[in-house]
Amino acid sequence: MISDGGGKNQVRLEGEAIERIVKSLDFAKLGGIIPAVAVGEDGKLLMLAFMDEEALRRTLSTGMMHYWSRSRKRLWMKGEESGHYQYVLGVYADCDSDSLLFKVRQVGNACHTGEETCFHRPVVEHLAPWEVPAELERVVKDRIANPREGSYTSKVASGGLAKAAKKVGEEGVEAALAGVAEGRERAISEAADLLYHLIILLQMKGANLEDVYRELKRRRR
Repeated sequence: MISDGGGKNQVRLEGEAIERIVKSLDFAKLGGIIPAVAVGEDGKLLMLAFMDEEALRRTLSTGMMHYWSRSRKRLWMKGEESGHYQYVLGVYADCDSDSLLFKVRQVGNACHTGEETCFHRPVVEHLAPWEVPAELERVVKDRIANPREGSYTSKVASGGLAKAAKKVGEEGVEAALAGVAEGRERAISEAADLLYHLIILLQMKGANLEDVYRELKRRRR
């Protein structure tokens, strides 16, 4: 039995509404299937799979992501074996109506390897500025779980929550002073130090920046 983890924003359609969407798309171009891209609530790319018409109908009627497996030649629901379901929050067609993008609420990790996203192997890596905090979070999480000799992150974490919290306090004061009494570059540097130590503290509390983003979104009017 699947619990309704999609919440009030979960997409569910019926009958004619579903058929209008199915008929508006070009399944013929790729022989009866279309690419289906899933992104998380934070916009992170999670996975790419394919849908036939029936997979799309199931997806829209249940609010749960269904795909067509090209290797197994059958319909499948994301999470049917792993429990890592995807609840549909939004559906977007591309300009040629031959591909779909789904905004989803991901339960657990998207990749069958246990990674958060299927796109976790860099071939040529260039991080955009907005990707840096998430990458830093992954490194911090690893240094806490697998301490390394000479790692400053591991050293801070080994001191426990009190030490990590103290460092956040110290860096917060330094950031504030730089904002008042020093130049732009110094203020940026101190803000980076503060964010880094805050990420360590959050990870030690079993939280992350995504949790903070959700709280900020909740407060938004």
